Amino acid sequence: MDNHKQPIEEPPEPESAPEPAAAPQAQFIEFQKADETIRVMVHRAPSQEIYLALEPPEAMPYVVAPFEMAPDEVANFVGMRLEVISELRAEMLKRFKKTASLKCRFRPGDVVYLLGRPFMVRVNVFAATRSMKKSARGRANVKASIQSDVSVILIELIQKGNYDQGRLAFLSFAKPVFARNIASLIQQCMHRVFPEAHVPSTVKCRPMRDAWVRIDDEKDTVWFSESLIGYPPNAVVYAFLVEIIKRVAADANEEERHALLTKGVPNWQGIKALLADPHNRYNL
Repeated sequence: MDNHKQPIEEPPEPESAPEPAAAPQAQFIEFQKADETIRVMVHRAPSQEIYLALEPPEAMPYVVAPFEMAPDEVANFVGMRLEVISELRAEMLKRFKKTASLKCRFRPGDVVYLLGRPFMVRVNVFAATRSMKKSARGRANVKASIQSDVSVILIELIQKGNYDQGRLAFLSFAKPVFARNIASLIQQCMHRVFPEAHVPSTVKCRPMRDAWVRIDDEKDTVWFSESLIGYPPNAVVYAFLVEIIKRVAADANEEERHALLTKGVPNWQGIKALLADPHNRYNL
């Protein structure tokens, strides 16, 4: 059975997915397929799973594999998926020939990020009655699922090219995955920075216009802006840490705040600049 074609419910833990350009232990493996040479970058990570992804706009393939996985196993995993890699690369390159913009419009070949990991978008349009399109705009029927091993997300819509439906479908899938993973990461961060402080027991997402993070003490909940869903995990943790420092160390001076940020997110200055850039690729 071609198990790489089987969709699953959620991706492997996103915190194990480094940004390809930043990974210090990258290596390459090459495959010859007819007259095409496929060069795949290999990243090692503290993960229990292995997966492939394509980095836009060049559709460069890379694989993230556990540290302990043997090189031959990694090569076999990729080799079994060469046909899929070629097919996905062709779709993504076709998309980026039309426009160099990385903005995801939830159209075929687009790329949407979930906790820093790129997922290439495929779209399936349902048949629908005219009354359904007009009255509900298909909102009750849109949904998303993924092929985690090759980092593809299938968006199912009622109206072709409808950005709102595509975004809604993606968020319906992404928000619980985001909340589950970030809950664990902020626990780890708090253990490093404020081991004695209380950590909110619930993590949720919602639209926010003027903040990345809000903490509701009454409901013991930390709210994250759904705009953070695409960002790498350390960016999300940084946004949380900035807010929690205001509460736990309100009297800290600038030097002390910087020390706390460094303890929680060592590269926080780069993350701060990333979050301040409205045109970065992760901004949903």
